[in-house]
Amino acid sequence: MPTRSLFIALASVLLATASHAQEARLTQGPRILFAISDVVKNNDGEHVRIETTITYDPVAGEYVHETHDAEGSLLSRATRSTSVAGPTPTEAEVSRRLIETHPEIAALITEAEGAVTIDGGFPLVREAGHACGPGGRCASYDVFVTTPDGRQRLRYVIVDLRGVRVLDADSDSDLDSNLAHPDARRQSRRRY
Repeated sequence: MPTRSLFIALASVLLATASHAQEARLTQGPRILFAISDVVKNNDGEHVRIETTITYDPVAGEYVHETHDAEGSLLSRATRSTSVAGPTPTEAEVSRRLIETHPEIAALITEAEGAVTIDGGFPLVREAGHACGPGGRCASYDVFVTTPDGRQRLRYVIVDLRGVRVLDADSDSDLDSNLAHPDARRQSRRRY
């Protein structure tokens, strides 16, 4: 095997191994979605530093919002079953890779006669019983092709970041919204 081909094959194996390791980490335990350090005024009027984090545990299906003071003492803790925290950089990278390698979408990308982009990463929260319902973690993405004639949507994709999979490779953006109740979705789209 020529040296260049061997190098390309080795690089592909290393990238695939790193990709699978990233995906596995997303399903194994809590991950920090959001962290910020801020200075606020306390009840005594003093300026104090606080640290706030939102952590998602895919095993428990829980979002934990915690605030600590500068010494690390817990000031508040709330556990929720849903959150609209956007994807972390790692989640966004894994999502894009899942979308690009999905059989249907990969074929569309290969056949596209223009530049293909994947935009979005908007959190999707749905009703109980849906993979994106309480305890779940989903994001929606648009797959676009840009040609001299303009930009056209190839697909609207839902990625399940709890199960680390493409949940729907050809979703309907009008039906898959953050409004949990079907009547609310119809009401929000009523034309007056």
